[in-house]
Order: sequence, then C-alpha cells, then structure tokens
Amino acid sequence: MTSTKNFSAMWPKAMGLLTALFAVGMSGSVASADKSAPSALTPKTIRWVLAHEPVRVFERAAKQFKEQVERESKGSLRVEVLTATEYAKKYKVDASFMQNGLINDVKLVQTGRAEMTQTYTSELGGLDKKIWVLDLPFLFRDHAHAQAVLEGPIGQRLLARLDRAKMKAFAFTYSGGYRVISSRERGIASVEDFKGMAIRTSPNPVAQATFRQLGAKPVPMPHDEGIEQVKKGSIIAAETTIARFDDAQQKATPIMNDTQHSLFLTTMLMNGSFFKQLSPEHQGIVERAAVAAARAEREDSLTDEAQLRSSFAKSGVKVVRLPASEVEKMREKTRPVYKEFESVFTPELIAEIQNTKAN
Repeated sequence: MTSTKNFSAMWPKAMGLLTALFAVGMSGSVASADKSAPSALTPKTIRWVLAHEPVRVFERAAKQFKEQVERESKGSLRVEVLTATEYAKKYKVDASFMQNGLINDVKLVQTGRAEMTQTYTSELGGLDKKIWVLDLPFLFRDHAHAQAVLEGPIGQRLLARLDRAKMKAFAFTYSGGYRVISSRERGIASVEDFKGMAIRTSPNPVAQATFRQLGAKPVPMPHDEGIEQVKKGSIIAAETTIARFDDAQQKATPIMNDTQHSLFLTTMLMNGSFFKQLSPEHQGIVERAAVAAARAEREDSLTDEAQLRSSFAKSGVKVVRLPASEVEKMREKTRPVYKEFESVFTPELIAEIQNTKAN
C-alpha cells in the first residue's frame, strides 16, 4: 500500500505530467483550428458599383443592402459601395469595359471584376429580350399593379432568365418611377404635338417603337449625352423621369411633360458564380437584403416624386399634363407596339401581366 507520505511526494510530478500532456493536446487542436481559420474568418467582399447617374437615385438602396448584409452576417460578408469614379480609381478599368464613355457595369459583373450592380432593364433586354416586356407603353395600371407583377411569379421568372447570362438577379427597382418627357421649346398638350419631334430615348427597341407610333423621331443615346444634344439643338426633347429632372436637365429642357407612358425600371444583379460560391446561409442573407432594399427604393422613388412635384410648383417649372382624352389617344396609338413584339414576348405573357391583380 502506498503511504500518505509517498503519495504527497508523487502528486506534484503527476500533475506536472498531466499538465504537459494537456498542453500538447491543446496545441495540436489549436494548430488544426489555425489551418481552417483564414477561410472561416476572412470576410467575403461584395463590390457594388454605382455606375449610373444621378448617383443619389441608386445610393440609398445600396447602403441599405450593405447595412443589412453586414449586420445579419455578423461581418462575415462585407459590402463595398463604389461610384464609377471610385471603382475606376481603385481597381482600374481598361477600354474593353467602357461603353459610350461610361463603365459597362453589366460586363464588370458578368466577368467577376465586380460582384454587384443595379442597372436598367432597358440594358438587360440585350441579354434576354423578354425583359423588354416591362417597357411596353401603358403596361401597368398603377404602382400596386406593378408591385404585384414585379414581386410575383412573373417577375421571378423574368429575373431567373438572367441565370443563363451568368447573373443572379434579385429584384426590380424603380430608380425614377414613371417616364416623362422634358422638352426645350414647346410642351406636349396633345398627341399631335409628338409629330416630327426628335426625342432622345434609350437604345431599347420598345421605346423607339413607342415614339415612332406617336409620329415622333426617336434618337437613341445615353441620358447625359441627350442633354448635351438638346443644348446643341440637334434634338428638342428627352425621355426621362421626374427624379432625373435635375437642374442640368431643367436648364436644357425647361418643360416637363408628365406623360407617364411607361415605368423606368432597374434590377439588382450579382455575379452568378460568386453567388453560387456563397454558403446557403449567406445566399439567404443576400437575397433578403436585396428584396428589402428594392422595396424601400421603390417607396423612396415615390416619395421623391411627390416632393419634386411640390418643388416644381414652387420654383415655377412648367409641367404639362396631357388631358385624360389625349392620354387615351396616346394609349391607342401605341397599342400596335404590343403586336410588333408579340413574337418576342408572347400574347400569353402580356395577358398574364395585364390580368395580374394588385395585392
């Protein structure tokens, strides 16, 4: 039997041995953990490029997205919101990513040079023509109808069509709301006033067909270039939105014709491969944040519109609104556009949009 005296003498040695073994075991565990630590702890960065002007129209949604993603992911996802100038300065952009003097944000995202952007549906129609269906004249009865279409099954199917273009499209936004026409010399008080009017519009073929049906001369070019061409006198009007009818445009085209003939929509996009590489948890965070930011952005656009209308009245901006009878004539004159693109959009899709009920 071991005496109490001998046990006391052996105890410190035993404890020392156990401590040493425990330390070795722990160091092995720490070493193993360290091997996986960088991939687990290094946050993934989503570079969101604000490639279009005015930046203020797009910035709020991007910042809301950033805040929600970083909060819900507890910092394991970071969002870097950059204007086109900031992106070019930090990451450099060669000529192949430029288009009409502007950064081609869609190409940046497609190639993985940036992870995310918000861009016009009129541009995305170049990747999938069916998306242009949303630009048909007088397609939506009101904003409630538009929301039901954009957030419902139709909107989801249209967004999913961009998967084949290596994009993950999350949600539709307004970035301006209904389109209007600003003009330099005379207002548009009747459908007849469109006759012969040279109007700057996007390269979107649906927009061009709309103005041709009205007897106008559509001139496709970027928004800012359109303002410059109005100043030079080569065109006398420009398709725009109330949110974009800023000081520069007011000086070039002081008359705002409140036609509200179609919705100016944009879409939030992410590089498809980047999205697929995210964990299911991160994918869910990104999707929720994008949908929430899109909904808030559309609401902000409507608030902006109401405030701008009020400021126009105070500052004396001339606003011309077509009488209801002329709006109906405009609707009838542009109806052939639906037939013109029937083979692209299909009568079934158009009918489904028109028959969608507001929530």
